[in-house]
Amino acid sequence: MEHCRARVADHWRWMALALLGLLALLPQHARAATCTASPMGTTLSVASVTVSTSTAVGTKLGTPASVTINFTCNVLGSQTATIQAGNLATRDASDPPAGGGISFATNVPGIALVLTASPVQASDNNCVRCGPGSTPGWEAASVNGAVTGSSTVTLTGQFMKTGNVTPGTVTSIQLAQFWWYIYGSTNSVGPLSTLSLAPATIGVQACSVNSDSTTLAVVLPTVSTNALKAAGNVAGRTPFKINLTCQAGANVFITMSPSSAGSATGTIANNGTATNVNVQLLDSAFNAVTFNTSKSLGAAPNGSMSVPYYAQYYATGATGAGTVKATATFTLTYQ
Repeated sequence: MEHCRARVADHWRWMALALLGLLALLPQHARAATCTASPMGTTLSVASVTVSTSTAVGTKLGTPASVTINFTCNVLGSQTATIQAGNLATRDASDPPAGGGISFATNVPGIALVLTASPVQASDNNCVRCGPGSTPGWEAASVNGAVTGSSTVTLTGQFMKTGNVTPGTVTSIQLAQFWWYIYGSTNSVGPLSTLSLAPATIGVQACSVNSDSTTLAVVLPTVSTNALKAAGNVAGRTPFKINLTCQAGANVFITMSPSSAGSATGTIANNGTATNVNVQLLDSAFNAVTFNTSKSLGAAPNGSMSVPYYAQYYATGATGAGTVKATATFTLTYQ
């Protein structure tokens, strides 16, 4: 009987060893995979901007700001974890923006936030696996590795002009959140991390000088020295305009400054070869311009504004033949 008991004991010992051997052969990916994100929450701090009224719609503004999120997944074996971006904030009517990415609406009229990403460009596609639960989003990265793998996603934000801008402060916005899943194995798990936008100030430059007026060349006609025989004689009056683009109601002020002032009001010293002659600037009422003094141009109408001026020769004595050249600079201020 003792001999039989020994044989039974040996039999169960062999079964125990066989079971342990089976457990050791279980595939590694049968253990639950996990993914984490660092940081769990991050904020894009896009610098405040001032927008010119002449800036074209669709123009990216200021300096873009970027952040990174690192995703790490453990015990993957031969599996691949996919990082999803979803739960997106409200998109702007300009979405998708030129050049790719997502255009998010802000509370400031005329301003959107464009979000781009790498290694996979941000988008708000609506497909089965784009965002969690088949919602709009994009698959931001893939993570794989025998035991532990990681991937870094870079996210960049920049403001964009989408229409007439009203100055104000862009409030904080939760832009997107991130999940992970393994195809055929898990549903979307998360959120792991949240991306937000920090508040920023949007200013408006009430007026801007049109490109045809940033550098004006006013050509005076050729006149006879007989028209400029004595000090105070004038000739060759020539009109020109300074063209502006302004917001409606902006109060505009202009200051004229000569390169070198002449002796009479509104005159600029000649830098050419003609003698005893300067160039005089006149306003729309034909009054000599008072240099280095701010003058109100009134409230700007909607859209555009043209400011008329005149230039003419001004004799300081009997004028001698030659060339005439003079330069003045104008500065605009707004309220």
